[in-house]
Amino acid sequence: MVFCHVHAFAQKSESALKEKWHYTGLVQGGIIAGANKEEYMLQTIHGIRRNKIMVGIGAGVDNYLIAGFPIVAHGQYLLGKKEKAGFVYMQAGPQLPWKKNEWKAHILDRPQYKLKTGWIAEMGIGYQIPLGKVKLISSLGYSIKQVSFEEQQPIFWIGPIMPSPAEPIYYQKQLTSRRLIFKIGVSF
Repeated sequence: MVFCHVHAFAQKSESALKEKWHYTGLVQGGIIAGANKEEYMLQTIHGIRRNKIMVGIGAGVDNYLIAGFPIVAHGQYLLGKKEKAGFVYMQAGPQLPWKKNEWKAHILDRPQYKLKTGWIAEMGIGYQIPLGKVKLISSLGYSIKQVSFEEQQPIFWIGPIMPSPAEPIYYQKQLTSRRLIFKIGVSF
């Protein structure tokens, strides 16, 4: 009799391990804090989950220093077996600038700066609490954001001896920011 009871328990454990992949989504907002200032961020991630693993793709708004739209690949791993559990996550992808010529400085009627696509990477820890069909989630992460831009160098000339070139000279530069991100949101 004891053997049958243990056998039924083993069957239940095996079926729990064979959970099918199913849709899951996250919607979250938060605060980004870095060396220069604090700003807001919004993000939505949609993907699939099976057992403790979630993978998905996300998009959002990152307003820190140079505002942009990050598009990220997201991975998450639950640390507990219960619905109320901690998790670790990682995400990375391109950072598209909000406006291509956000810095409005001009030299001889030409933009001094041309913003380019950069990249963003983040990793962190979080906790989820079930509230009916949705889960309340909060997380704390470390993020690196890098934005590329071209900067036009001022052109100086002295009369007819050194005429200005027809096209401006742009130099490729990068701005890297390291920040902490606190997010709160819901998972469904």
